Amino acid sequence: MSFAVGSLIAARGREWVVLPDSTDDLVVARPLGGTDDEIAGICTALEEVRPASFSLPDPEKIGDYRSCRMLRDALRLGFRSSAGPFRCFGKIAVEP
Repeated sequence: MSFAVGSLIAARGREWVVLPDSTDDLVVARPLGGTDDEIAGICTALEEVRPASFSLPDPEKIGDYRSCRMLRDALRLGFRSSAGPFRCFGKIAVEP
């Protein structure tokens, strides 16, 4: 089974994002929420690979203020750490 680039798959007990170098026999994927260091090749002949699916949210299980605040803080920290490598460019002073 071939998977489109960018599609979500489930293998090895977690969800993955399919990357461009994939073929029908070898799926190159990065874990959902993972880094480029965790990219792996998954051989479809040896391991079960299936499309990933997530259930819809249940409106009966609305979180409280504390869980919403924790989600907001995690999102803010995620954005802050992603800009970290580029902050160092502001301190470089180059004169011709």
